[in-house]
This record gives sequence, structure tokens and C-alpha cells, in this order.
Amino acid sequence: MLALPHFSPRIIVGVASTGLAAIAWFIARSMRGFPSQPHLWLLRFFTRSISDIRRRDRTAVAWIGLVFWSGIVTIFHFTGLVFEIYITVSWWDLLTHTMSGSGIAALALLTHRERVVTRKAVWWIVPTVIAIGAGFEVYEFVFRSFWHEWTLRHYSIDTAVDLAMSTLGTVVVASVANHYWIATDDVTAGWSTPNNAD
Repeated sequence: MLALPHFSPRIIVGVASTGLAAIAWFIARSMRGFPSQPHLWLLRFFTRSISDIRRRDRTAVAWIGLVFWSGIVTIFHFTGLVFEIYITVSWWDLLTHTMSGSGIAALALLTHRERVVTRKAVWWIVPTVIAIGAGFEVYEFVFRSFWHEWTLRHYSIDTAVDLAMSTLGTVVVASVANHYWIATDDVTAGWSTPNNAD
């Protein structure tokens, strides 16, 4: 009977990713400005984006830009898979992880912008995206097979680089958002905020 690759020394990557996801989520939840009721984030994202786009103001433009950004990241990812670009172009993986980290951060900050503005806090997004990225690495460990032939060293480095690049994208977005809201220093001068702050 063949042993599953999941029970090889590479299990360290799956266990470490699980631990990192839990620790990062705990840190994010303890930070100032962390939005309430995470189980409602997806619903809040859909309702807020639709209502904002219907207003056709500056916030609608930001949402539309993020929709295009998400589409580009998705196209890059699936193009990389279908045409095996991930294997042949060394920086493709770096690009897609950086773009996805920045996109997730921007979507989350825009969805919860009233908390960012009222509490002057954006940095909760960094451990939040680290938790999401580590969770995705757990998903890959459990359900994907591309790493089955990799050495523990190669798999560990690939996972660490993936998480570092998505974190880099998140830090860039958080920095830009932080500087924007500090520069405007006025709720009404920046993004329009809904009355139903969470």
C-alpha cells in the first residue's frame, strides 16, 4: 500500500500553515479596527459593493476598479495553470500572489471603510490576509497534488515565498489606505461612508 504524501515529512508545511492561519487570525481579531461579525463579511461585501456601485460616485469607481483587478488576477492564475506558466516563468507565482494579496486587502478595506475611517485603523488587514493566505496553503496541502513530488525544502520555500508576496501586496495597500485617510483627515472628504457602521 502506497503512503499518502500528506503523511511524509512535508506534513510540516500543512501543520505550520494551519498554525500560522490560527495565530494570524487571533492577532487580527485583537487589533484596533477589526470589523465585527466575520461570518457576515461576505454578505456585507456583496450588499455594500452593490449599493455603492448604484450610487455612481467615487466609491463606485473604486469598486469597479477592484472588480477588474480581481478579473485580471483570476485570468493570470488560470492562464498560469492551463498553460503551465507557473512552471516555466519563475516570477509568475510571485506576481499572482502579490496581486491577490493586494486585491483581498483592498476589497476588505473598502467593504469595512467606515471602521477604518472612524477608528483610524487599517493594519488589522495584514494579519487577516496572512490568515487567509495560510488557509489557502492548507487548502493546497489537503486538496492539490502539485507538491507531491517536491522535497520538503522546496515545498517550505515555495509556501514561505507565497505568503511573503501576498503579505507584501497587503502592506502596500494598507500603507496607501493609511496615508490616504491621514491626508484627507475628514470622513466626508474621503470615501463616502454608509450610515450602518458595523
